[in-house]
Amino acid sequence: MKINTVIFDMDGLLIDSEPLWFEAATEIMQNFGIVLSQEEYNTSTGLRTKEFLHYWFTYFQKDLTNLAEIEKNITELVISKVITKGDAMSGVNHAIQFVQSLGLKIGLASSSPIKLINTVVEKINLKNIFSIITSAEHLPFGKPHPEVFLQCAEKLNSHPIECVCIEDSFNGMIAAKAGRMKCIIVPTPLQFDDNRWHAADLKLNDLTQLNIQNFMTLNK
Repeated sequence: MKINTVIFDMDGLLIDSEPLWFEAATEIMQNFGIVLSQEEYNTSTGLRTKEFLHYWFTYFQKDLTNLAEIEKNITELVISKVITKGDAMSGVNHAIQFVQSLGLKIGLASSSPIKLINTVVEKINLKNIFSIITSAEHLPFGKPHPEVFLQCAEKLNSHPIECVCIEDSFNGMIAAKAGRMKCIIVPTPLQFDDNRWHAADLKLNDLTQLNIQNFMTLNK
């Protein structure tokens, strides 16, 4: 089957929100004696906030009792930061226009809560671009489980092998591949040469590099 559907991730791909998540996590988690380095934080990008918190609170042997409240506080802080200083990533408009020019179905599948997703698409002027938006917020599993991508594909009436996911994180890439979808990875510059990206079907420096030549290799 040929690719007829493109599913975008959001954080770190469409909006430069990973630094904002890192800021919010740092500000709130330091109240519990947890301080993450940037390298430590990077290992858990792509996870839902609940899994992110459970992982690090367990790692640092902290009380897990109030994780739901901590999750809510971090999310609200990120939303505030997105509103005040969130910026679109390089090439977002190019990528959207390119996919539209091919007449492909367009979806968005994110680990983030729907409230944040709505804030982001409004902030970077992508409202009404995506035919379907799915959030892993209330799903049984988040990335690296493929459920949020599979749900998006189902709602778009697309078979998984007809889909390509565009991601920036390792957990997102694994989710796409686990769902039998193609994956275009757009890593951060500091992680670009990491060998783990070999699992992706295409690797780009940023979304401006998406073109008909490299996109058509996905149909092979």
